[in-house]
Amino acid sequence: MSTSESRGSAADSTASAAVRDAARCSFFPADGQCALLVHGGAWAIPDEEVPDYKRGLRDAVAVGSKALQEGAAAIDVVASVVASMESSGCFDAGRGAVLTEDGTVELDAGIMRGSDLAWGAVGAVRRVAEPIGVARLLVVQGDGSVRLLVADGAERFAAAHGIQLVDNEVLVCEREVRRLNDLRQRTHYHTSHTFLPAEGPRGTVGCVVRDLSGALAAATSTGGTPNRPSGRVGDSPLPGCGFYATPHAAASATGWGEGIATVLLCGSATGAVEGGANVRDAVERSLSILGSRVRNPDGSPATAGMIVLDREGNGAIGYTTPRMARAVWRPGRDAIVVVE
Repeated sequence: MSTSESRGSAADSTASAAVRDAARCSFFPADGQCALLVHGGAWAIPDEEVPDYKRGLRDAVAVGSKALQEGAAAIDVVASVVASMESSGCFDAGRGAVLTEDGTVELDAGIMRGSDLAWGAVGAVRRVAEPIGVARLLVVQGDGSVRLLVADGAERFAAAHGIQLVDNEVLVCEREVRRLNDLRQRTHYHTSHTFLPAEGPRGTVGCVVRDLSGALAAATSTGGTPNRPSGRVGDSPLPGCGFYATPHAAASATGWGEGIATVLLCGSATGAVEGGANVRDAVERSLSILGSRVRNPDGSPATAGMIVLDREGNGAIGYTTPRMARAVWRPGRDAIVVVE
């Protein structure tokens, strides 16, 4: 190894350690039954918005815990939980989504079943209020010949399968119109800025589940980043990036999509678990790799949050953003709902 290579390796290790130290991570041990982790985004969530976030998370947990206790399959549970969050208007998903630079809503979503690695996803859809439902259809009614549909093609598929299409204007909320107008006044704006202190959209949503049979699933849905070019697709509908599930682990991520996709964040974490790492170490390591290897033009490290479950039901939640909205539920215990 050359001196320059040695110095580079040492610098990378130092940067990685610094990012790992900055990550906040919580571990939730398995109890041998089903388990549910939910996130509502990771960014500088303002104090005045915390009550809405907690309400949206509690509603989502209520939907998911009921379905799990009734014996629903993991993939159906994550779909119903995320659909609840898409319809709430509290988060950057569905009816609460941020706007493109053209003032339109464009939605991405992805879902995956761990038992057979079947997945489905949609990107840049404008006329579907709950895109996770379309992604789920690609899994449960498909044969694997089509996994990802975008824009008009995804909308035509949705309509052909009985999902009602809506006018894009129906999805535009006044809160996000005000946010877009504010961003348009800035002289310099980068999509990564939304996940740094004092910035931000309203939070990509996601869910990972272990059902009563021990099966795993993951789902993620987003309205993207504000003031972005129309047609931009981030990490959320890309397997291994914004979501991933195997027989060993399931993960969902939120944060700067371009950074998350660059390091295959969810695939990295689930692969680490399959390789023998515990879920907390897998989350910390994956977030460390993201922050040390990817930086925005200002030099700031890429930030994100993620939730991971293993096949025993052990769970971990970690984030390097100022705050993360998250919730945990296990049978016989009160739900844990936190925004900090």
